[in-house]
Amino acid sequence: MKTRIRPLLILVPLLGVLAAGGYLGVHGYRIGQGLLHPPHVPVTRPEATGELAGLEDVAFTNKDGLTLRGWYVPSRNRAAVVLVHGFADNRAQLLFEARVLARAGYGVLLFDLRAHGDSDGDRVTWGDRERHDVTAALDFVSARPDVDPARLGLFGFSMGGTTSLLVASADARVKAVAAAGAYPALEADVYSGYGRWGALSAEPVLWTLRRAGVDVDAVRPIDGMCRLQGRPLLLVNGDVDPDAPAKLQASLFRAACEPKALWVVEGAGHGEYAKVAPEEYERRLRQHFDAALLGAG
Repeated sequence: MKTRIRPLLILVPLLGVLAAGGYLGVHGYRIGQGLLHPPHVPVTRPEATGELAGLEDVAFTNKDGLTLRGWYVPSRNRAAVVLVHGFADNRAQLLFEARVLARAGYGVLLFDLRAHGDSDGDRVTWGDRERHDVTAALDFVSARPDVDPARLGLFGFSMGGTTSLLVASADARVKAVAAAGAYPALEADVYSGYGRWGALSAEPVLWTLRRAGVDVDAVRPIDGMCRLQGRPLLLVNGDVDPDAPAKLQASLFRAACEPKALWVVEGAGHGEYAKVAPEEYERRLRQHFDAALLGAG
């Protein structure tokens, strides 16, 4: 006599799978919305003294018609570096780097990306449209009378680092680029951060970004690393960084052509390079940009 399989034995697990999938879909959508619309961090202006003497409040417009606001320290050596902050922060995040470079005589531009700080915009696109912001920043600096437009550098942290790599690979005005805590591709970063259950948990996040107009497939700096064509690259990462794991940064380094350098900061998490090794961090930044922009060894 044949044994009949009870329908409930099939139905209950199936309902469980559907419920879990529905939960992950909703959860992923909420995460995606948070990535598009981060909490606002107010900008606190530093005193215009010491290395930041002469600090100017500036504003410029990108190709999307958004006004971006920032600070500029005039150059004393005819070279300048644009600094690009990370997600859910603002220009003040990179004051350590600004002081290091301004102390060495560089013109320094710190500015708020779209939908951050005091800049216009209501949506973060994770490097996709932020490329327009960085290009506008380079336009602004290259037009300054104190700057030789043939001596421009670019530094970015996290999302700003990824965006800086995208821009540098396409804009020959950038003679040297440094990126800290950057990711090789937006899709890889989402899987790294939200892919605990693989595609079930990562794809709803990516779907949400794509539905909002983010060109996820365009945010792949790893594909253009060799387009720097001899312009120096410095990558910085912490060895205990949960947001930009060392393995992701290592893939960027392997994809790049010479000249390139990778500094893994022992004991540093995301953005903790100045906290863990301030003197070494300053030395490496100075050495990197001096060699490319000033001709120093």
